Amino acid sequence: MEVPAQLIVLSLPSLIYIAIRSLRGHPMCASRSNVGWTLCKWSDVLWAVAVYAVVAVMALAAFKFIPEEMLAGSSAYSGWPLNLTSVLAVLLREAFYVALGEEVFFRGFLGGWLIRSLGFGWGNLVQAAVFLLPHLLLLNLGAGIWSIFIVQFAAGWLQGWLRHRSGSILPGWLVHTLSNISSAVSVMR
Repeated sequence: MEVPAQLIVLSLPSLIYIAIRSLRGHPMCASRSNVGWTLCKWSDVLWAVAVYAVVAVMALAAFKFIPEEMLAGSSAYSGWPLNLTSVLAVLLREAFYVALGEEVFFRGFLGGWLIRSLGFGWGNLVQAAVFLLPHLLLLNLGAGIWSIFIVQFAAGWLQGWLRHRSGSILPGWLVHTLSNISSAVSVMR
């Protein structure tokens, strides 16, 4: 089994933040709350499902603008068999190796700090823009992929809104995981 390097690296800022605040005598629960490491209410899970539906519709619309030849073979999951074993493998990989680390860093650590520092409007806008930056590597596929950046920015903003609303990274993690799984399953055969 491969080491979830991305999860480890993206969790380090939050872990360091919590450790430093703890050494300075701040309550652990307040520090965990600042980085979104809290539980959420069931209503927040329902909001996450609604946000996922919005992101999914946006993604379907965005894919209409991307030339089909750009999408062929563009995913690590292209050509994987579409069966229960493969979908479970995708679920585990996307939930724990990709989405969790990104939520811990972008919505938990960075988004929490930016929203506390700049207020919700600017803070969430900046975290969504920073979230988009590493995704610009998709431009290696070609400029025709531009429409997906609108979806990724909107998803980052909406997941930041969920984090702000719930105080937890869990609803955003659910949206992120479902979005990544949907993308993966769409290229499996």
